[in-house]
Amino acid sequence: YLGVLIPVLLITMLWAAGIHGVSVIGSLIRPIWLVLLEQNITALAEGNPIPNIGTEGFFDLFIWIGGSGGTLAVCLLFLFSKSEYMKQMGKVSIIPGIFNINEPIIFGAPIVLNPILVIPFVLGPVITTTITYIAMNLNLVSKVSVVTPFTIPAPIKAYLSTNGDWRAIILVLI
Repeated sequence: YLGVLIPVLLITMLWAAGIHGVSVIGSLIRPIWLVLLEQNITALAEGNPIPNIGTEGFFDLFIWIGGSGGTLAVCLLFLFSKSEYMKQMGKVSIIPGIFNINEPIIFGAPIVLNPILVIPFVLGPVITTTITYIAMNLNLVSKVSVVTPFTIPAPIKAYLSTNGDWRAIILVLI
């Protein structure tokens, strides 16, 4: 659990300071993620149980919904804001957010260096990490065993990356 939680915390804290967290932390941890994914792919091909939870796809699919920090929810909430500026930010950032690109909301809201928006930006992924880890650890949802591009919308990508597990779609929506 700590192996997936610590990168989430480091990535979101770096983003909160204006540093591209995935570029920094991902560059350091990606070799491990790739080994874990390769083990999952091999297990799937051999018909064995898929062993690893903490692949890069785990984060892309279930934690970073809308981009780092899980900002798709923020884009949706901004659409209903009383602030005209926030409504505009929601409109501008919702389409990129669907495709997991969140720089418009991160720098436009801004989430960077904003003590109020940083709280859900960090805590939201901690919650989704915990829920997803538990679901995969209990085999309620298949583990990631297929590589897909990060820009595929989350529910579709979850289905494809878990080798067609429809429960992954439900987990993403939750």
